[in-house]
Amino acid sequence: MQHKSFSVCLTAELLKRSDIANIALSIEINEMEETDSTTSMLQKIELRTMKKVALCTEETEAHGKFNEQLASPLFSKLPRELRDLIWAYSTAPYEDPDGKFDETAYYYRPGHTARLKSDTALLLTCRRVWLEANAMPMLQAEHSFYFHRAAPDARNSQWMSRLTDKNRRDFGHLHMFAQMFAIERLTSDLGHVRRFFLSESPKPNDFQPRMMHVTIRHTDWWFWENEEPLRLSWDWVQALLDSADLRNTEIIKLELETLDYKVDQLEPILEKIRQLESLEYKTHLIDGKPAKSKFVLCRDPEVYSWEGPVNIDGQKFEPYEGKKMLKYHVVTLTWKLCFPEFPSGLVPRLRLNPRIELPYSAPPDIPEIAPQVARPFFQTSPLSRRNGVFKIGSGRMTRKRKAMELAQDEKMIFKMRTANLHVRWVEASRAEMTEGIRMRQFDASMGQLSVDKIELRWKGENSLLTFGEDIPPTRLPAGPR
Repeated sequence: MQHKSFSVCLTAELLKRSDIANIALSIEINEMEETDSTTSMLQKIELRTMKKVALCTEETEAHGKFNEQLASPLFSKLPRELRDLIWAYSTAPYEDPDGKFDETAYYYRPGHTARLKSDTALLLTCRRVWLEANAMPMLQAEHSFYFHRAAPDARNSQWMSRLTDKNRRDFGHLHMFAQMFAIERLTSDLGHVRRFFLSESPKPNDFQPRMMHVTIRHTDWWFWENEEPLRLSWDWVQALLDSADLRNTEIIKLELETLDYKVDQLEPILEKIRQLESLEYKTHLIDGKPAKSKFVLCRDPEVYSWEGPVNIDGQKFEPYEGKKMLKYHVVTLTWKLCFPEFPSGLVPRLRLNPRIELPYSAPPDIPEIAPQVARPFFQTSPLSRRNGVFKIGSGRMTRKRKAMELAQDEKMIFKMRTANLHVRWVEASRAEMTEGIRMRQFDASMGQLSVDKIELRWKGENSLLTFGEDIPPTRLPAGPR
């Protein structure tokens, strides 16, 4: 089963079986065969209660709701650390032999010669396994984003927006393949890195990959097909190191690839990047006090080489004529997130401490905009109308002037009528909005009764189902301005 999406997916069969009910959180939504009855039932529950249906994903939350399986040596003999290794190996992503890529494709390279695949059948064996291993597929998956010339298994912002809160908390490896013209737009402004991957409005902790991996391939450099000398702008690299969007990310990797005979051009670029310093500033609250964080470069870079065909994308390129293969040289620089004030602290845990309030950390309290009532429009006129007869003020009235003043008077009357109609429409809109608010309040009170009843039933069945956050009401249309 390919890991196209690890979103919540509940099948009818799982819902019927209380022993493994709803343990498919980490199974691909695109690959599962959902039944209409299951989807309809979940939708009815959520519509009735105005709350999202969720799952217990931790052993502490599900205490007393699962068999501890002590008859199995896997649980009675092996410690949790060894079991975690077993779960990790069993759900680790690998290249699908049935989904091979074309060797000449732009996206073909070591580690990406085929679609990535994760096997998650282990999670369906029992609740104890599910509770211990449900985070593994998402933690280990490599989610690749291509900014032009994408592979068939590429992710996009629409895919990201469908992830559940649980998926986003477990998000592991974010791999970005980008051409120079695309990535050079990147800045350290708050939210700018996030916007490369998420187009929806920001929510707290909706973007926190554990690893941010950026790869510049040979075909991503400026004018590579014309054998232009390698050049790289330092600004976007500095932006990655300074961005507040990545201060919950443990590792940043920058992978630069070129041909073997251009290594001498790559070395000065690498040396310049090594000299870049990450900005150190307060980002987290640890023990109730603001703590600074920064990215620190690891000493030894990763270096490897590989060979590929000369006809990239099935095309012929003059600089490569006469060559049988192209030899690639790849260097990877790695930065790790550190808290200078806590040098011996465990960064994977410290990174999840409360964030210092950022402008988009929480949705702002937007005051309700009261509808503005348009007032009748009046304009003084030397012409008045009484008993159907026009009274002339002073001066001689010409036919032309009389016609102009008559038109002005009719225009004033039209505006008054329009204003009165607008006032009536505003009053009707207010009444409709008030009725909508009352209906939602009634639905909420009735929904709570349903919540209590359903939770009592789930408790009796030892179900892992639970209610999550409230479903926000449909936004009412703005009132007249």
